[in-house]
Amino acid sequence: MDRDTSTWSSGPVAITGAGGHVGRALRRRLADRPNPVRALGRSDDWSAAIRDADAVVHLAGTLQPRRPDTYETANVATAQRCLDAVVGSSARRLVFLSYVGADPAADNPYLRTKGRAEQLVGDADVASVVLRSTLVYGDADDIGPSFATYRTRPGGTVWVLGDGRQRVAPIHVDDLADLIIAALDPAAPTGTFDVSGPAVYTLDAFVGRVNPPGVTIRHLPAAAARLLAHVVPQLTPALVDVLTGDSVTDSDPDEVAGRFGVTLHDVAASAVQEVTR
Repeated sequence: MDRDTSTWSSGPVAITGAGGHVGRALRRRLADRPNPVRALGRSDDWSAAIRDADAVVHLAGTLQPRRPDTYETANVATAQRCLDAVVGSSARRLVFLSYVGADPAADNPYLRTKGRAEQLVGDADVASVVLRSTLVYGDADDIGPSFATYRTRPGGTVWVLGDGRQRVAPIHVDDLADLIIAALDPAAPTGTFDVSGPAVYTLDAFVGRVNPPGVTIRHLPAAAARLLAHVVPQLTPALVDVLTGDSVTDSDPDEVAGRFGVTLHDVAASAVQEVTR
C-alpha cells in the first residue's frame, strides 16, 4: 500500500468474518502494522472484542447462505449484531464490505439484504466507509470462492454460468485489503464507494487468464442454471443472477483507489490464454 498510515492509532482492529477469503488477506496485511487484530467468527463475543477496539471491519455475510442461514440472517442480522457491539464502544471507524449493485429495493435477495445492511451502517453513529466491491479473486493458491469453480488443471474444462460475455472488473484480494486498511484511517473519506479492479474483461477472457493454456470453456445457459438452483444446494437463484450478470462499476477505479492512497494492480494482466470453445 502506498499510503502513509502513520496518522492513525495502533489500537485494536476487530474483524467480523475474519476467516473468509478477504478476512485472511486483511489479517496478512495488518500483520505489518502494530494494531492487535481481533479475528471474530460467528461464535465469538463480538461485544467484548469491539468494546475497546480502535476500528471495526465488518466482513461477515455471504452470497451463498447455507441452511439454516438465509440472506436475511447472513447479511442483515450480522450487520445489526456488529452495530449493536459498536454502540458505546471506543471504535472510531467502521468499514463495511458490500457488493456493487446493493440496493434495499432490489429484487435479488442478496443485493437487497446487502443494501439493507448498508442502510444500517449509514444510520449508525460512527464514522463509516462502505466499500461496494466487484467480484474478488486471489492468487492461484487461494483464488477465492468467486473464482474457485473457474479453475481447472492443464487441459481441463471449466463450466461458466451464462454465455461468458458478462463483463467483470475483478479486484485482487490484496488490493481490496489495502483499501480496507486505508479506509480505517480517521483522515480518510467517509461514505459509500464502488471499488473494482483496474481492467474490465468478459468472464470467458478472465477465466482464460487465470487458467493454464488450453483450458476448454463450456457454458451453462442462465435459464438452465436458474432451474438447477432450485435443486442444487450449492446454487441459489440470487447467486445465479449475480454470476450471470456484470460485475463492474460506473466509477473510475483508479480515481476511487487514489482517494485512499492505494494503487490497484491488474495481477492477471498477462496475455489472454487461448481458449477452446
